Amino acid sequence: MPSAALKSALQARLDLLQDLWQRRDADAIVRELYTENTEITGAGSDALYSGAEQLRELIVALVGDSRGASIRIDRLSALGDSAAYTWVTWRVLPLQGEAFAMKSLFVWALGDSGWRIVADMYAEGEIPA
Repeated sequence: MPSAALKSALQARLDLLQDLWQRRDADAIVRELYTENTEITGAGSDALYSGAEQLRELIVALVGDSRGASIRIDRLSALGDSAAYTWVTWRVLPLQGEAFAMKSLFVWALGDSGWRIVADMYAEGEIPA
């Protein structure tokens, strides 16, 4: 069972992600949440994004299509002292239309710069309770 401290630390990172998303600051999202080796892909995407420039291009497109997003941790598992994964549900507010749900599996690593997402797989829908 994950510790309260781990959940709090990862929630703080997601709170930062939400804030930066609201500000549409793709550069800060890439700098503050990912590593130089982070990989991201999603349902319907043929690409596996990796490296700061590819991640920035992806994040610019995603934040540009929305007014904001909120993220909740649905499940959290520790993988030792310096790794964990979370299933999260996003509530995305598009530029037009109704909010919709997305889900992601984030793999986290603890390094010199704190907790960072090293892998992200996203799809439509939400994680069941």
